[in-house]
Amino acid sequence: MNQRVANRINSAAVSVYKLMGSVLLGLILLALVSFLSVQGFFLLSRSWATPAVISPTDPHILTLNTQVAAQTSSRDHVLAERRALENQLLDAERTAAAERAFQQRFLAALSDERDSKSRTAKRLASLRLEYNRARDEILKSNRAYAGLSRARTDAMYGAKLLQQEDKLTLNHHLAQLAQSNLSLAQTTVDLETRTENLHREIAGLTAVRDRVSNDATPEGITSDVLLLEREYTHSVLEQARAEATLRSLQQDLKALEDVAQRYETLIASLRASPYLRAIEKDLTVAFVPYENLNNAGAGTPLFACAAKVVWCREVGVVGQVLEGEVSIKHPIRQHMLRGVMVELKLTDSTSAREDLLHLGRAPLFL
Repeated sequence: MNQRVANRINSAAVSVYKLMGSVLLGLILLALVSFLSVQGFFLLSRSWATPAVISPTDPHILTLNTQVAAQTSSRDHVLAERRALENQLLDAERTAAAERAFQQRFLAALSDERDSKSRTAKRLASLRLEYNRARDEILKSNRAYAGLSRARTDAMYGAKLLQQEDKLTLNHHLAQLAQSNLSLAQTTVDLETRTENLHREIAGLTAVRDRVSNDATPEGITSDVLLLEREYTHSVLEQARAEATLRSLQQDLKALEDVAQRYETLIASLRASPYLRAIEKDLTVAFVPYENLNNAGAGTPLFACAAKVVWCREVGVVGQVLEGEVSIKHPIRQHMLRGVMVELKLTDSTSAREDLLHLGRAPLFL
């Protein structure tokens, strides 16, 4: 009886042992198959991605935001320099225009003054001729009258027909005639001097108007006309300086406009990065290795699966590819992978916490 019970117990123990061994072996085989399946999937599959959520405090976001701020500051500095150059450019244009206008008015005034002095010189020459004729007649008459009066006075005084006082009076009149002759001579000298000065001024004005060479000084030029020529030369130099400054400022302004345009392009490129959206809210992205990138076009469906490859469901689509290369560790291996980040548009926000998402379709058609 006892032997029979012992045999049954031994038989049951052996059966349990065999059952446990079969179960353990099955579990080992299942684990091995799962491991090989996962390894085979990652070895052969080109349609997986690793999701991640980028927060506003992510170093990449902070770096990008810092770059935008730095480039914006540099652009604003260039724009400030451009505004300053524009003001200098306008000032140089006004200076050059004012000097050109001054030179035109100067030459016009110079011509008018020369013509006026020429007319005055002609009238003075005509007056001088008339004056010389009248002077000669007056001097001739005065000499004749003085000689006759002196001889008559001496004769009458010698004949005792004229008193001493009357003789002195007549001599005084003769002295006045001599003084009148001297005044006529002085007036003649004044007219000749004035005529000579007018001719010299006309010659100087003509020389300035015709822009006489700086190496040759015209004959008869006066100091006043020389000062006028100096003012005109100073205006010409100021105009040349303003025009040279104008050309230089135009080149500098063009260079600054090119720099500002490059800054605008760079800032627009930085601002267009979807990474900057993470400054306002979390941004859901996924890492896609370069070998999987062809299957990660915009609008590609996304699938999340239990146990990575089974019981899959669609959870969203792929958005645009983000700029810049990224390196992360392989999901099941220890080596690093190179790739890019793509934006995800998820209908199930919880799938962002999955280790793996599949691109295009569910793996194994499950």
